[in-house]
Amino acid sequence: MKIWSPDEVDPEFEMTPMIDVVFLLIAFFMTLMSFITAELIELELPIAEESSIPEDSGERQYISVDPNGVVFFGSNPTTYDSLPNQLRTMREIMPQVKLYLRADATTLHRHVNEVMSACAQAGIYDLIFASSQD
Repeated sequence: MKIWSPDEVDPEFEMTPMIDVVFLLIAFFMTLMSFITAELIELELPIAEESSIPEDSGERQYISVDPNGVVFFGSNPTTYDSLPNQLRTMREIMPQVKLYLRADATTLHRHVNEVMSACAQAGIYDLIFASSQD
């Protein structure tokens, strides 16, 4: 009786599944970045040539102030009166909350000062100001 034996063929490395995985990762990260940037309000940040990004910026919540003084918590518009309560609630959920304050270059400083007062009332002192390096 004859015994079957497979043909001796050199195995090949299939690149197709690897390419598929790479394309899926690219699509995933592009989608993720669109969600992250969609949360930011379009602003013209002030120029600070000597600005630097801290090494441990951590996960920060965004507060934006547009040129008209309208304040946004994330991408949601809010009022200066309700901002301290929102920040306190955020601090209860995340005790080590950190903030990233983005204000337009033409925003009056009194609006930025009101946001800083709201942060102090909520007990949040870890605050970074956004700027651009031209």
